[in-house]
Amino acid sequence: MYHGKIRRSIHIRQGGGQTTFAPAPLPIAGGKEEIALLPGMANRHDLIGGRTNTMRLAVGPKERGGSLNQRAGFLCAVLVALLSLSDATLAGERIPPARSFSRERAAPLTGTPLVAILCYHDLSDDPARKNYTIPPERFRLHLRRLREAGWTFLSLSELLSRKGRFDELPPKVIVVTFDDAYRSFFEKALPILREEGVKATLSVISSFIDAPPGDLPPLMTWDQIREAGESGFVEIASHSHGLHQYETCNPYDDTSPSVTTRRYLSRDRRYEDRDEYRWRIRHDLQRAKSSLKQNVGRDVSVLAWPYGEHNAMARELARQEGFPVTLGLEGTDVRKEDLVRGHLPRVMVTEEMNPGAGNLDWLYPRRHPVRAAQADLDAVYDPDPAIFRGRVDRLVRKIRAGGANTVFLQGLADPAGDGHYREAYFMNHQLPVRADIWSMVAHKFRHAGIRVWLRAPVMNLSWEWERHPEWRIPFRPKRGEASGKPWHFRVSPDHPGARQAAVDFFSDIAVYLPVEGILFDDDAYLTEGERLRRNRPSTPGAKSEAIRKLVEEVKAAVLAWRPNAAFGRNLYAPVAERDGVHPGFSQDLSQFLSDYDLTVVMAYARMEGHEKDAETWIRKLAERVERKARAYAFRDGGLPPAMLKFQAFDWRTGEWVPAAETAAAIRAAAEAKVPNLGVYPVLPDEGELPEGILKGTSPPGSEGHAKP
Repeated sequence: MYHGKIRRSIHIRQGGGQTTFAPAPLPIAGGKEEIALLPGMANRHDLIGGRTNTMRLAVGPKERGGSLNQRAGFLCAVLVALLSLSDATLAGERIPPARSFSRERAAPLTGTPLVAILCYHDLSDDPARKNYTIPPERFRLHLRRLREAGWTFLSLSELLSRKGRFDELPPKVIVVTFDDAYRSFFEKALPILREEGVKATLSVISSFIDAPPGDLPPLMTWDQIREAGESGFVEIASHSHGLHQYETCNPYDDTSPSVTTRRYLSRDRRYEDRDEYRWRIRHDLQRAKSSLKQNVGRDVSVLAWPYGEHNAMARELARQEGFPVTLGLEGTDVRKEDLVRGHLPRVMVTEEMNPGAGNLDWLYPRRHPVRAAQADLDAVYDPDPAIFRGRVDRLVRKIRAGGANTVFLQGLADPAGDGHYREAYFMNHQLPVRADIWSMVAHKFRHAGIRVWLRAPVMNLSWEWERHPEWRIPFRPKRGEASGKPWHFRVSPDHPGARQAAVDFFSDIAVYLPVEGILFDDDAYLTEGERLRRNRPSTPGAKSEAIRKLVEEVKAAVLAWRPNAAFGRNLYAPVAERDGVHPGFSQDLSQFLSDYDLTVVMAYARMEGHEKDAETWIRKLAERVERKARAYAFRDGGLPPAMLKFQAFDWRTGEWVPAAETAAAIRAAAEAKVPNLGVYPVLPDEGELPEGILKGTSPPGSEGHAKP
């Protein structure tokens, strides 16, 4: 039997200083540790956008070759992703937070045209239809209500022609698109478009027209597509040739959308490398281009990404292959900068939506509160497949029954519970893989309707800390202060090599894993005795900004591969109890609320010495956090972007916190109107998570979560 440990650092302020105590570990039953390096693990996987001083690219050892010329295209895409960071950094200014489209655009801008692109699919009156199939007369009703509400219909080409004159557009603009080229478009949608005087763009999956899949509704023929294109009401776009499918994405035969998946090649027991991935995407786009030219008789320059999935490399390849404009499914409005960069977000129309209603809920839906369980894979993994799968199933059932709609899932292995990371639970090129299981477990949660965020360190890069002593954080305690070096094997946030290592690490995460969010762990702090390098000013504010710049570089790198990812960061409770930058942590609640989609306050009452007055302390903390976070609610779909996370285990005594105490803490925070709540740790076989304790709401589905 293998025995791992859950660990937690405990920070207690004493006389203005801070002492770190080693907590009592929690034993976990498990199996024998197993280290397995996958083929190619010694090499870094890709061209990755990073920056040291000015802008540069870090290129690790190549996978099966690849010249500098081949890399040039993706360089352009990464430069775009990081441009806002580099300009501000070089000027010594505070860099703006990197955020995904959907997170940044939870509310309309004022004083600028409001533009939205709707994405329809099939039209049918069949009661058994999918949620993104709507009745034909409801489609007609959408068009009429939008017009009555003051929206102006433009074709996609008409919108694109205004790229340099965006501010001259009508106040509210709608563009209609249809994906997949179902026969219902020709027989039902096109007559309605004619009658209502509305133009639309039809995106065609060329391989599907040549050989229609048997599990789809009837598709159009090439003759019908040509006739529609010649009607004066329809513009033709590509929906790829054969990328509208799912690919095997891990050794457990789970699947993910083709464009954003590095395929797992089961026969070779390895992942698709950079050049194989790039060739696959490029070759498909070339076939899509030539097929449409041959069958429609005209060049097509717009590509709608299958399932709305894309990344910086795929977008650059599309541009090189003659698709300067691509369409996604980010679920938000189109802005001036989108027309310039050539990628436009769309809103997928589902049966429950009501475009044209008196409000904009269909364009800016209110977000569901996040109710999260934080789980450690150390307590789940076992080399015996039967034991491992049983634990996964029990963990998923337990978290779902507890009412969670989100799980924060550990990314790095820490079986000893000492915070010294030497292995990962996913494919990467930075450190050995203990077991490639993160993706498989994530898929289990997603099938249960639970969103999955990866929890990982951004400064506690233990493997680099061992290899590069010069990257370590300088430490100089105050004179006369008997304070040992703080816990965590962390690297300095202002060392170029350390920053690049963090970018490389998180780029691997984004390339190989279907992450919906990243939770930066509690290692990103600097104590009073820790300094910046080269005798730079080490005020709490300067140290806080150095950490912030590191995290923003990492966020930009993740967004290059997962443009819809959300970001959160753990915050120590003492930081939330005061204004400004806390000198013992170099963290600032207000800055966190500005920078992250979710600020996760670790409201660990017992750890902070409030066991006897836990409810009172939590209520006071919750009220303060909610008051501070309220200012950001409009930006974040009506919800303050803050969470209180409660401890389910007492690391000092080595005992589980009674479920009644955890429930009381959750109730106190909810009464203080904090919408986002979490619990840590949640394990498959130990500790109690009462049914419904978190009372979460399952996130809405999307086409990206369903196979075609």
